[in-house]
Amino acid sequence: MSRSNPYKKKRRQTKSTVLIYGEGLTEEIFLKHLKQVYSKAGNIAVTIRKGRGGSVDNPVVNASRYLGDFDRRFVVIDDDRPRQEIMKAEKKAARQNITIFKNTPCIEATMLSILNNGKRYSQKSTSWCKKEFELSHVSQNKRGGLEERLECKKIFPKKLLDEQRKRNKILNGLILTMTKIKNANSVFPVSIKT
Repeated sequence: MSRSNPYKKKRRQTKSTVLIYGEGLTEEIFLKHLKQVYSKAGNIAVTIRKGRGGSVDNPVVNASRYLGDFDRRFVVIDDDRPRQEIMKAEKKAARQNITIFKNTPCIEATMLSILNNGKRYSQKSTSWCKKEFELSHVSQNKRGGLEERLECKKIFPKKLLDEQRKRNKILNGLILTMTKIKNANSVFPVSIKT
């Protein structure tokens, strides 16, 4: 009957690494909230960065240039741009092995869908979705700062996110990137759209 050496260090399991690049500040705040809720228990190191506007392919270019040996790279963009710009971004992403999550028409529409039991907002304009989200959930003077981060915790509790991920492909995909990345190539096509 031998005993194991209590001073012997256990081998650390290597973490999978993921980069998620959002189009702007709202995406960054929402993604960081998802990371805080879902990524703690997993064996995946998630890095979240935000873009600075410009064309729709800027987040793809920035994600591909971001230094680091990431196992997977993802980009979250709004689908409210001309079709040619979106296709250009998708081609760049495919060449760089980057998966795109497209919010139709914008991230606020995806968040409204989560909050309103899967209701679709793809026929609404971006400005309407932003206005509706601000009026119903986060006032404009709270957008972009610590207040919005705190509001995000209140209006998107884990229970709601767990319920709505069954109805929302984008939400489910984002949660999967933060929890299960082993077979990511089979789980995620090049582009995921709501």
